[in-house]
Amino acid sequence: MISILMPIFNGIEFIDDSVPTIMYQTFQNWELIIGINGHAQNSETYKIAKKYENKDARIKVMDLHEIKGKSEALNEMLRHCQYDWVSLLDVDDKWLPLKLTSQLPYMTDYDVIGTQCKYFGDLNAVPRIPVGNLMGYNFLACNPIINSSCLLRKELCFWDKTVDGVEDYDLWLRLWERGKKFYNVIGVQVMHRIHQDSAFNAKGNHSKVDELLGKFR
Repeated sequence: MISILMPIFNGIEFIDDSVPTIMYQTFQNWELIIGINGHAQNSETYKIAKKYENKDARIKVMDLHEIKGKSEALNEMLRHCQYDWVSLLDVDDKWLPLKLTSQLPYMTDYDVIGTQCKYFGDLNAVPRIPVGNLMGYNFLACNPIINSSCLLRKELCFWDKTVDGVEDYDLWLRLWERGKKFYNVIGVQVMHRIHQDSAFNAKGNHSKVDELLGKFR
């Protein structure tokens, strides 16, 4: 069983593209927790997401109106996970139907499992990321795990709110330092949307990455 987390502050307009790609997975033993953070209680964003609870009993929508920031939202959602493995999907991204199925064979031997992805939207390209066993890879060179592709052990999850914006890379670096085992499945299983408000284009993220890497060098 897999717990899927989808925190939402911006991007609710993409929810009808992203959530169905979870529902159409060939692997069906999952729960989805959608957390709406940074909005007023019972906001319109929350109401739009809430409709998915009626579509599938495996989906739970949380009104995290008192929580600001992606990391704090993820850590709160984590407390409500039923299962020992966690996957993330940003609301503006999509999964291909075999995404979870493609990762299952590696769960016995690895702690964090990703896949390749393809950009779509304002940029159409396949980013170069390392594939296979990543234990010999230098994580300081670049972030090798696409956030919306990750599948990891729940016990390893903790996102640091002081590095929001690069909180995923920070987690991978901390786990890499601890000697945890990483693997990237060969093959595109995630579609990562590039648009004006996406993390890819977020102002200041490049400087955040430089500061983050300075902590680990």
